Amino acid sequence: MSGFDFVPADQEYPVEAYAPDGTLWWKSSIRGATGAVPRMASWLRWNVELGGRFSTRQLRDTLDISNEHAQRRQRELRDYGWEYLSAKEEPSLGEECILEKYGWWPGEGQRPKRDTISAKVRRQVIERDGGRCVLCGRAAGEKYEDGSVVVLTAGHIKANSHGGAASLDNLQTECRVCNESARADTGSASEPEAVIEQVKNLKKADRLELLAWIRSGRRSRSNLDRAYDEYRLGGPLVQEAVRSYLEKVEGR
Repeated sequence: MSGFDFVPADQEYPVEAYAPDGTLWWKSSIRGATGAVPRMASWLRWNVELGGRFSTRQLRDTLDISNEHAQRRQRELRDYGWEYLSAKEEPSLGEECILEKYGWWPGEGQRPKRDTISAKVRRQVIERDGGRCVLCGRAAGEKYEDGSVVVLTAGHIKANSHGGAASLDNLQTECRVCNESARADTGSASEPEAVIEQVKNLKKADRLELLAWIRSGRRSRSNLDRAYDEYRLGGPLVQEAVRSYLEKVEGR
């Protein structure tokens, strides 16, 4: 049976979707098949066609993956050859993603090695960036609005799956929220008008400085923190509205 020990007679999927123990790969306890990334990969391979749509919420609920880690684990799929469009590339998608290419999944064998970031390189990146997240400006040990403590890490500028290496020139310091927050990908409940009103209340010089931060993708810590945070985390609608307003200001 092509290496499969047992497949239920009433199988709903092709034989390849079943692990050697007769369970679907995303439900199997076989070594290498467990964990959020292998299970996501297996489920997507046999439940979403190329060009089809899925969401982080769907993966999280279907596979019972904690909300805290689902978004980051989904992004890790790109490190194993998976390609999909999200709201970052196509704002109209909202919470949905469009699957463009299948990558590795447990049925293909051992998981390929990733270009991992060593502890030494991570430390060098954080020291180079002054011990602050280059996106939101927060430092390790500071607190978010919800009271949780800021933890810093090194994030890829160009994704590993797109040829980006774990090298100093392709890494930047990011805090936990900026690195893995689902809100950064899918947006929040914030209304563009509310964020625009906040930007309007800034001095013109500050608005133009905010525009410079937006264009460069990084910033320094200052009194503009709140406005920039709302822009960065507000999702595609907020970002487009703020950018459009500021570019009009620039042209006056």
